[in-house]
Amino acid sequence: MRADAAESPRLSDTAGTKALTKRTNGTGVPASGEEIVEARSSAESQVEATMTRRDAHLDALVRHLGAAYYQALHGDGSAADVSKAVARVAEATRDDHAPAPSAGAQAGPVGASRTGRWQVGDVMTTNVVSVTRDASYKRIAQLLHEHKLTALPVVEPDGRVTGVVSEADLLTRQERRAATGRLRPPARAKTEARTAAGLMTSPAVTIGPDALLGAAARLMSQHHVKRLPVVDGKDKLIGIVSRADLVRVFLRPDAEIAAEATALLADVLLADPAQARATVRDGVVTLDGRLPGQEQIEAAVRLTEAIDGVVAVISNLTAPPPADWPGAGYHIPAGA
Repeated sequence: MRADAAESPRLSDTAGTKALTKRTNGTGVPASGEEIVEARSSAESQVEATMTRRDAHLDALVRHLGAAYYQALHGDGSAADVSKAVARVAEATRDDHAPAPSAGAQAGPVGASRTGRWQVGDVMTTNVVSVTRDASYKRIAQLLHEHKLTALPVVEPDGRVTGVVSEADLLTRQERRAATGRLRPPARAKTEARTAAGLMTSPAVTIGPDALLGAAARLMSQHHVKRLPVVDGKDKLIGIVSRADLVRVFLRPDAEIAAEATALLADVLLADPAQARATVRDGVVTLDGRLPGQEQIEAAVRLTEAIDGVVAVISNLTAPPPADWPGAGYHIPAGA
């Protein structure tokens, strides 16, 4: 119950009910009027404590919003971080008695905006060809050839990914013919393997569906692989993402990228739409107009470069000179 709706609470509905009836003579009537005051004071204290906790929570959310905005301006955060912080504050400050969404209306926090950050789950292939540990050498080779793949996830009966078997793993048998005597025991054992259990590379390098595409690209580069199994929270296979899948983000329409860049200028950098704008052609974003300062210009370029599908950013943004600039305040006549 809200405090402003409880000016005259019924004693039976307040937290002080037991205090009012605890010391009675069996009649249900308080022994003195002092207990009524004491009970009401206790109930009001509880309401005050509740409001204090709520205010403290809201204060923490606002502080987080400020930190997210500061980090975005200085290169340690993203526009998505600011949007999420704004959404949390908007949700916390929503009126308790705001009307519920009508049937068919889209749910979600007030103030939430689309950030466009693509995740692995947006581009992964869900129809995955995989093998179990007992798959034969020949069966693996057949699947790689039939589906034009370079590697296959190896899964347990419950769907957990235990390794990956690739063309390179199969080619170790060719190495055995040429260099059996020079191979170390572990490598020699792999050349003699006849099933996926012995051929595969384990543990597998995997990724989750919520990871950003940049994280997937880094993993592929670090581990020199062309594709990554996508797993859920229990390490069960739900998809696979390849280098070709990551490139799909650059197929985003120019209009979609422009809309996101424009929203970034307005919502994150608080730019006047009439003063700053973004246009896109072939994935190249051009920023024109005026922002309050050089710091905002640098942030605008950096955050725009982080938008998925952006090939490059051209900045024609300008800012007014600082107040302490020697020429500030001087007017140069037209034609001078």
